Amino acid sequence: MIKLLFSLISLYILVLSPYQATADQVNQGLPECVVLTHCVLEKWPVTNPEESFNKVVEAVSRTPRTTIVEQSKFFIHAEAKTKWRRYTDDLLVMLLPKEGVIQVRSESRVGIGDNGVNRKRVEDLSYRLTTNQF
Repeated sequence: MIKLLFSLISLYILVLSPYQATADQVNQGLPECVVLTHCVLEKWPVTNPEESFNKVVEAVSRTPRTTIVEQSKFFIHAEAKTKWRRYTDDLLVMLLPKEGVIQVRSESRVGIGDNGVNRKRVEDLSYRLTTNQF
């Protein structure tokens, strides 16, 4: 029974819940964090949405150990490797132009804790954008 449950959860994570921006997601935004000990979701209000989103994309592309693996007009999915143990975390950024909001979500792929790595990643990105150090 436990193996079946584990298999179903794994199937959901790998197949049924890909990080792809669909037309509906552009209106709904990024998914909420389920496990708060290894996930951070923030909404940043912006005055010039498209320009701000382009700055975020540039900042993410210049972040060490981070690779953008998917990009569209309103969405990026990047993989970030942690310094310690080289775990892969997912960094999702979505522009909600009608609301004037950029959503940023950083989540560990494994474990139930992250030692604050995802919070630090989002705060660092925010700091670099507000100080134009990207």
